[in-house]
Amino acid sequence: MKLLAMTLLIGLLIDRCTESGSEVVSPDTVLIRTGTSFGMCVGYCQYEYVLQGTTVTLTQRTNGDPRQHPAKTCQFTLNAGVQNQLLTLINFRRFSQQPTTIGCPDCADGGAEYIELQVGEEKHRVTFDYGRTIPGFEPLVDLLRQQRTQFKSCN
Repeated sequence: MKLLAMTLLIGLLIDRCTESGSEVVSPDTVLIRTGTSFGMCVGYCQYEYVLQGTTVTLTQRTNGDPRQHPAKTCQFTLNAGVQNQLLTLINFRRFSQQPTTIGCPDCADGGAEYIELQVGEEKHRVTFDYGRTIPGFEPLVDLLRQQRTQFKSCN
């Protein structure tokens, strides 16, 4: 009986630790998509960044005529230290409990931001007002914004 009680207690403690802290995720199994968009915009209005390992792929798109502004795609290399920081900030279980939309993204042309985390086959996207944040995930939002600023556009 004592062994059963001890096993249950240890299992409960382990579960609580993974809920409050970050999960251990492998860089090979994590895909991060983040980006911005503005509905009432001329030129390149949609920026999507896909971070996989230390590779960042940026795709720029227009809301208008793609013949005037064809989609552009380019790649950058993410600093391994930044990659490790991102991995420590990911708690997929907590993130997947967030609503898919926060606020009123791009209402009155205020713009929208999103973050999508994919771990293995599971993925969850949260879209929110440009310049705002996802409550409880401020460090992740801030670090991804820094990376988007660093890799602003394809030449």
